[in-house]
Amino acid sequence: MKPLRAGAIVAALILVVALIVITKPWKLLDSCHAPDEFCALASQLEEKDGVEATAVDYEVTAVDAKDGDRSTVRWTVELAEDLDSAQAGELASAVSAQVQSFIASRPLVQSSLRFVAGEPQESSIPDFKLYPLDVSDSSEAKAQVARGFALHQLGAQKVGQNSATAENTQVLTALADYASNQGAPITLELADGSIRYAPTTGFDIAQLALAIEAAGLGPVESAIMDSSGLSVHTKTAADSKETAQIKKWLTEHEPLKEPMAFTLSSPGFADIIQGWLGDKIPESLIARPARLPEAVMPWPQDAAAQICTDKDLALSLGSPDAATGSRYMAVYAKNISGGACAVNGYPQIQFLNADGEPQQDVTLTKMPHIQSQRAVIPAGESILSALQWKAMSTANDPDQTTRLRISAASGFSATELASMYEQSATSLDILDGGEVSQSPWVQALDGWALPDSSG
Repeated sequence: MKPLRAGAIVAALILVVALIVITKPWKLLDSCHAPDEFCALASQLEEKDGVEATAVDYEVTAVDAKDGDRSTVRWTVELAEDLDSAQAGELASAVSAQVQSFIASRPLVQSSLRFVAGEPQESSIPDFKLYPLDVSDSSEAKAQVARGFALHQLGAQKVGQNSATAENTQVLTALADYASNQGAPITLELADGSIRYAPTTGFDIAQLALAIEAAGLGPVESAIMDSSGLSVHTKTAADSKETAQIKKWLTEHEPLKEPMAFTLSSPGFADIIQGWLGDKIPESLIARPARLPEAVMPWPQDAAAQICTDKDLALSLGSPDAATGSRYMAVYAKNISGGACAVNGYPQIQFLNADGEPQQDVTLTKMPHIQSQRAVIPAGESILSALQWKAMSTANDPDQTTRLRISAASGFSATELASMYEQSATSLDILDGGEVSQSPWVQALDGWALPDSSG
């Protein structure tokens, strides 16, 4: 080949490559699959400075010759990566307003709009590309797209709706500093899933810092911080020395401003250890003596009163009550001894089905905020223990509780009592595997009927 001809070919190839880079023809091919007026709007949007391309996917979802066809349209607007965050937010707001105005006159069209940026990759979904930045339109499109661009330009590997993924903790920390300054509930995580922070309101950088710190402990596989607290998943068994050291680290760590619950799970989540960071427990869970309702005078505390015996107390049940998703019932013990006697602790309860057999694996837990204390019951008065449980579905398990076997204290004889409602026996939706919380014996509780009015 002659040198001149070879040089011409090379020059032509360079020109072709330059034209391809400038015009990006792959973004123009098959970018609009919709009626002409939709494609016309897409062309208008592409004329805006900062809009790289606009794709439209249109689908008729219901044919109706009388009232008109129903359809869905999905707009994908690619924004230039070199826009700063403010520019991107303003442009997204303008595009959103134009699309919404167009759709407003077409009530049979369901529309969605997403803003993307960066080099796309193919996905497992046909004709759907994955972009490093992908934010859906919303009433806060301006702020969300602006934040998305800021996170993308700070090095986020992937940016979504108020979320960002980082490749390493250095980038994660930079994203956290931005999110903290913004005060926005942005979910941050590492690409390998080892660290994740999903705030519900605002952004507490100390919480993310705790997750990063926890993830750095030797045998930790992941540390996730969300509304339920800090979840640490380990690579070692629950009874191992390594897991014990992690638990010690959590319970001795400096508490955050607000109490933080933690869970420590072993491989396969075979065992889960629960606790509170720095052993700082919420005020609501600190056990205190029961607060009496207004107008209820406390019984005299007679230090000389004897402990109630089995024969001193007569047990009864209050009527069950219900609220949305919850159930309530009280157990009463009346002092029939003729003199004051004292109790301290909890009644012992078994839940029985219609065959008189105990329900299996029912967990009876103590209400954590009520402290058990000595109560002196005057002669003829009754004391109560409150029971509370979540409504349980009986559709696939009709084997409900019909009777309770109750002892006023450990070692006392048991009495079987049927639950009653309006003087008729009724079953309770307490099934095998259920969980019921109970208070200690108390004189009275806010919201609970007094023993003498229990029916």
